[in-house]
Amino acid sequence: MKQAKNRAVIFAPKNLVRLPILLSALMLAACGGGTTPDASIRNGSDIAANQISQPAAPVSLLPIDKSLYPAPPPRDTKARIVGLLLPLGDSRDTIRSLAGHLYNGAQMALFDAETDKLIISLHDTKGTQKGAEEAAKAAIAAGADIIVGPLFGASVTAIQPVLAGRDVPGFAFSNDASTANDGLWLLGFLPEQNIDRIVSEAIAQGLTRFGALVPEGVFGARIAESFENAVDRFGGTVVESETYPPDAKGMFDPVRRLARFDDRKAAHMAEMQRVTEEALALIPTRIDAETGLTIAPPTTPEEVFKLLGDDAPELVSAYEALDLVETLGDIPYDAVFMPEGGLALRNLAPLLPYFDIDPRRVKFIGTGLWDDPSLSQEPPLHGGWYAAAPSDNWGGFAARYQDLYDAAPPRLASMAYDAVALAARLSQFSTEAPFRVELLMDPNGFSGIDGIFRLKPGGLNERGLTVQEVTRNQSRQISRPPASFVEHDRRINAAITLAEALRRSNPDRALEVDEDSFDAGIEAVGDDGFNAITPDRPNTPDSLGRLITPINAR
Repeated sequence: MKQAKNRAVIFAPKNLVRLPILLSALMLAACGGGTTPDASIRNGSDIAANQISQPAAPVSLLPIDKSLYPAPPPRDTKARIVGLLLPLGDSRDTIRSLAGHLYNGAQMALFDAETDKLIISLHDTKGTQKGAEEAAKAAIAAGADIIVGPLFGASVTAIQPVLAGRDVPGFAFSNDASTANDGLWLLGFLPEQNIDRIVSEAIAQGLTRFGALVPEGVFGARIAESFENAVDRFGGTVVESETYPPDAKGMFDPVRRLARFDDRKAAHMAEMQRVTEEALALIPTRIDAETGLTIAPPTTPEEVFKLLGDDAPELVSAYEALDLVETLGDIPYDAVFMPEGGLALRNLAPLLPYFDIDPRRVKFIGTGLWDDPSLSQEPPLHGGWYAAAPSDNWGGFAARYQDLYDAAPPRLASMAYDAVALAARLSQFSTEAPFRVELLMDPNGFSGIDGIFRLKPGGLNERGLTVQEVTRNQSRQISRPPASFVEHDRRINAAITLAEALRRSNPDRALEVDEDSFDAGIEAVGDDGFNAITPDRPNTPDSLGRLITPINAR
C-alpha cells in the first residue's frame, strides 16, 4: 500500500499477523453465509435454508470472559473502537482475497475521516460460524463500540448472541434478510429491494405481465417469492414462472416451456397448412400435354405458392410472413425476469430468442447481478433493464483504491468504506453516545459511495437504486436514483397509487407513465427533506468518493 496519512491506531489480537495486501480482484454482487469454509457461494450469496425472509428469533445475553483475550492498549476516553470482523483465515483463496479488499476499503474510510479518535480493531472470523462468534467476543473484549462485519449470513446469526443485551450495534455485509435482527443491520444489497425497484420501473413503463426464469434451490425460491410479491404489490401479474438447474443443457426445457414453444410451433404449422390448402384450391387442375393425364398437385407450400404466383397476393403475403418465423401466437407476457448473472445468465439469455422470445418485443429484466460490463458482448441482453447501485461515486473511489493499493477493488469494497465512514461521521456528531439507535435510524438516511441508504427496524437497510439498460457499448441509465428518501418515498407512493388504479381497471394493462412528468412531480417535493443539511458540507460524496454524509445532518 502506498503511504497514507494514518489518523488512528489499528490493532488486532496478539496472535494475528498484520494482513498483507491482497492484489487479486474478486467480483461478488452480494454475500450471504456458509456454515463451514467449504460451503458453496452462489453469485456471492449463500441463503440460509430456514424460513425465507423471517427475522431471527430473540437471543439472550452471552457472558464473555475478557481474561481469555488480549488486553487492548490504552486509549483516549473519547476514542471510539470499530470492531472489524473479516474472514481473513478462510480456507478459500477468493474469500481471503475479498477479506483483504474489505479491510483496505475500511482503512480508506479511516484515513479520510476528519477525526483522530477512531480506531479499527481487526478480528478474524475464519469464514465459519464458530470463528465469527469468537471474533465478536474478542472485539467486545477489546472494547468495541460498534461492529462492522461479518461477511456471511451464517456468521451474522452466530454473533447475534454475543451482541444481544449489549449496547454495541453492528453493520454486517450479508444480504440474507433471514438473518436480520434488531441492532445488527445488514448493509448488503438486498435482493428484495433490487426486485422492487426493477418491477416498479417496468410497470411504470407499461409492462405489467411477467414471465420468470429462476434457479432451482433455496436462493431461487427466495427470489421467486420476492418477485411474485413485488409484482403483486405494484399491480402486475406473474403469468408464468419456470425454474432451471445450474447446468446449461438443463436450461433448454424450462425456457422451451416458458416460451410455450411447442404450442406456438403447432399453431404455426396449422396456419401454414390452412394457408397452403387455401392456395392449393385456387390452382387450376393441370393436364400433361403429351399424356393427357392430370398432373399431381404440388406437395410443399413452396411449390404451391410458386405455382400460384400473383393470382392471390394476400395469400402470398401471409405465406411469406409465416415462412420467416417458426412459431405463431403472442407471448402472454411483456417482460421476462432473470435474476442471475455471470455464466448462468450467459447460458440462459441466448435460449430465449432461440425459442422465439423476441427481445425486441419482450423486455428482459434482471437484478444487480447484471451490473457487469462484459454483458455488452451478449446481444440477446441488449435493451435489457436491471436495478443496481448508483455508479456516480464508484469511479472516483475505484481510482483512489487503485492508486493506494495497486489493485482494482471488488464491488463490495465500497460497502466496507461506507460502514466505517458512517461510524466516523456519527462519532463526530455525538462524542458521548454516537451510535444511538435514533442516530443510526435517521429516517433521512445517509449518502455514501453506493448512494443513499438508511437503516430500518429489524436489521434491514433501504437503498436508493438506479435502473440501467444493457447496450452494446456500456450500460446507460434509464431511471436515475432518488436524491433523497423524501424522493424515494414519493416514488414508492406513486407506484402504489398506480397499482391501485391498475387493479381497479384491468390488472393486465398499465397506463403509460411519462418519465419526464414523473420526475418533475418528484422534484416538486420541495426543500423539506433532502436539502436540510449542514450548509458547509455536501449531501453526497465528492468525485473522489470520500467521507459519507448524513442526508439530514444533526
